[in-house]
Amino acid sequence: MGAEGGGILTVVTTRVGDPQVWGGGMRVVPLKLLDDITAAAVLRRTAPGIPDPDGRQAVELARRLGGLPLALHLAGVYLTSPFARWHSFADYRRALDSGQAAVTELDAVRSDAWATVSRTWELALDALAEQGVDRAREVLYLLACFAPTTPIPMAMLASSVSEQILRALAEMALIDAVPVPGGLPDLTLHPVVADTCRARMTTDISIPELAVRLVGTTAEALEIERPADWPHWEKLIPHVEALLTWAAPHLGTPALLSLSQVAGRAHYSLWLIGNREGAGGEGIARLLLAAASRLGDLHPEAIEARHVLGVTLVARGRNREAEDLFRAVLEDRRSVLGDGDPRTLLTRDQLIGAIMAQGRYGEAEQMYRDLIADQEAFLGPEHTDTLTTIVDLAWSVGMRGDAEQAADLCRRALEVDRRVLGDEHPRTLDAWADLAHWTNEGGAHQDAEALSAQVVNTLSRVLGADHPLTLTSRATLARTLAALGRPSPAESMLRDVLATMDRVLGATDARLLTTRRDLANVLAAQGRTHQAERIYRQVLDLQRQHLGPAHPETLKTSRSIALHT
Repeated sequence: MGAEGGGILTVVTTRVGDPQVWGGGMRVVPLKLLDDITAAAVLRRTAPGIPDPDGRQAVELARRLGGLPLALHLAGVYLTSPFARWHSFADYRRALDSGQAAVTELDAVRSDAWATVSRTWELALDALAEQGVDRAREVLYLLACFAPTTPIPMAMLASSVSEQILRALAEMALIDAVPVPGGLPDLTLHPVVADTCRARMTTDISIPELAVRLVGTTAEALEIERPADWPHWEKLIPHVEALLTWAAPHLGTPALLSLSQVAGRAHYSLWLIGNREGAGGEGIARLLLAAASRLGDLHPEAIEARHVLGVTLVARGRNREAEDLFRAVLEDRRSVLGDGDPRTLLTRDQLIGAIMAQGRYGEAEQMYRDLIADQEAFLGPEHTDTLTTIVDLAWSVGMRGDAEQAADLCRRALEVDRRVLGDEHPRTLDAWADLAHWTNEGGAHQDAEALSAQVVNTLSRVLGADHPLTLTSRATLARTLAALGRPSPAESMLRDVLATMDRVLGATDARLLTTRRDLANVLAAQGRTHQAERIYRQVLDLQRQHLGPAHPETLKTSRSIALHT
């Protein structure tokens, strides 16, 4: 800040940026952090011998350090030291993310400079303590437990932190408030502040365990299968991942159990949300597995962590690997929990799903029928898991060639879902979408058009236009239009769906490949064989690579090429 008068310019550096504190005649000039490109240039200039082959490693480390000039300088100096444990920008960033002693390692290079970085906000905390804000340091350390630069929901802190303390930290520029329309602001913390605070907490677990309790309390108020809660899960998940990454190795068993349970629910919510990152959730799955391994291989939460990883593998298309993992998990669940435990039955369902994804429809059908019999005995015929497995059975029956029976199974599940769960529950919507699909496959195209139009409208409103289930239901409607002799609107709809699928699904996702083949079918039916053949062959190449040459879907595409080109 500067004050002008009598030809003298006075510059004051301070953390207090409120103009009202300084009065008139002062001009406040906020000093912004470096942008990613400039910050990366500082790293490269300070450590010119460190390779950056793809041009992104320095940028990613610069972003992780939050563009703080001194932190960038210290990191560059450290990486060029002959005593450095890490020797690339990427390795150092991963060390920071994993909670390793990357911050304290800097002491070996420039302890005085790093102490200056730390002392900057320690002085601010001392000043707040002198003003009677006694818990400011504890609250800052608490905030450091969560994901830095990621908005921390104010509602998560309400039970443990007063607004007065948060306001004081914000006035000292130790935290920032992020406005939220119609609600309390979220909070963010600079990553270097967080890293420094974390380095002081590895021996005192009381504050990290408080952070786990706050995350657990927040998660308890959220439903996994309620779409209105999904945005709240998306805001919470980065903080769960942060605690799994750096705090889990230091937590006591009760806190570790609580964090593992929240992480398992968070992973399931990611899968239901269905976005590109969430569909697999591999990051949180592997963090959960590493954390839960401390409990012992046969602890129920450790077994659950392996089950979660299996779900991720299926979502990634690694179905054979998932099948092997689910078989091992099933053996352990039967040993520890018994055959009738819902978690044991759920692992059986996921195992069959991995088998289905490999095209072994007949094998899967019998396994589904056996599972439904056991679910009806242990859980009841109207339990939601039983109804979901009936819809899964419909797919094995339909893919084996009996679309009418598949539609009947979906209709049976849908009727009960509507009565038990309601018309707009995600499981109800899934059964409804599958009923439309198998109705069309069975040849009742007029009925399928009405069903598909209704379900697409409902899905768009409840789950959103970009949700995978909405997209696949729109593809069903497009196939129905084509079957009714309306190729032009069918083509337009398929191209629109594919444009969105390309953005929200992986390039090898089975749903995207099927929809791409649907487009080729519509083009071929219009006599545009050259365009159709090009798309067919693109799909065939990917299916051969990711499903295998003998998979039924791969063979189906081969037959389409022979028939239409």
